Amino acid sequence: MIKVLYCIESIGRGGTETQLVELINRLDRRRFAPSLCTLRPSSEYIGEADCPRLELDVRRLFSPAGAAKLRQLSRHLREQGTDIVQTFFQDPTLLGLPAARRAGVPVRLVSFRDLGFWRTPAQEFLMRRSYPLATGFLANSAAVRDQVCGRDRLRPERVRVIRNGIDVGRHRFAEHPETAVAVGIVGNLNRRVKRADLFLKAAARVAARHPETTWHLIGDGDLRPQYERMAADLGIADRTVFAGRIADVPAYLQRLAVGVMCSDSEGFSNAVLEYMLAGCAVVATSVGGNLEAVSDGRTGLLVPPGNDVALASALSRLIEERGTRAALARQARAMVEAQYGWEHCVAAHQEYYEAALKAAVTK
Repeated sequence: MIKVLYCIESIGRGGTETQLVELINRLDRRRFAPSLCTLRPSSEYIGEADCPRLELDVRRLFSPAGAAKLRQLSRHLREQGTDIVQTFFQDPTLLGLPAARRAGVPVRLVSFRDLGFWRTPAQEFLMRRSYPLATGFLANSAAVRDQVCGRDRLRPERVRVIRNGIDVGRHRFAEHPETAVAVGIVGNLNRRVKRADLFLKAAARVAARHPETTWHLIGDGDLRPQYERMAADLGIADRTVFAGRIADVPAYLQRLAVGVMCSDSEGFSNAVLEYMLAGCAVVATSVGGNLEAVSDGRTGLLVPPGNDVALASALSRLIEERGTRAALARQARAMVEAQYGWEHCVAAHQEYYEAALKAAVTK
């Protein structure tokens, strides 16, 4: 039995966190025994991870208390006989790698899942200092791998790409022949990089020609009041829906004929896959992992980042051309079914874990 501990900041309903919980729950329990370590308080969603949990409550990483938590984690790993530690994000990496090295864990992995838009020079320095403690690296898209290798001077052959998984069966495909279409964007309203402002600006441009179209923002966050004021200032408040956090996103997506992902930076978007499965024709910015999921003119439309005019033009096209909208939606669904089902993601992780552990113990 291979024992794998996943170390992450906390568990909420963000993209990385939901991917991790799903991976934990789908690992073959005849071959793998997963566990979860969190550094800070989590939401109730942590209860959905079907594995033992260690909640460290690390308030300050670089402090005597932080050093004590590192020793606690190292003892835990040694006592459990952990074979693999996999970390996500900065602080779990800075704590998890030295703890795993100290405990003699043979496989120590770092996961990269975005393009590092949040990094400061100090964070870059700290992360790079930690990499010699790792035995391998994982990325969820080729774009993320290439960015990491260029920025952090890692050899590409050390970074394995394993794409996100998605529950295909949970998403029912909906046809959208209607003229008065609904257009939506899924994403938190905490980070400006997601560009909900661009979505609203494009909506205002399209609304002049298509006043029957409704605009939906699914997600919540600190920036929501600002975006609500913006919708009012643009004159589209009466046709804009701020849906907030939705428990059943797949059900909500049934309403949408078009799904938008207009971020300035995107490692790999789960929302894009969800759009495709639900029958939403996709418009996405040509950044990061979007270029791997969206084939322009075949499974969606790509537009330059930061360009509300180009985004509005693509949206107008899909609103007006029902045949194009339907063809893109059908082709996108078929692509996701063939390439992104959870069986592919889980199998790739399990094969990688077994090969990495075998290589480590035979050195």
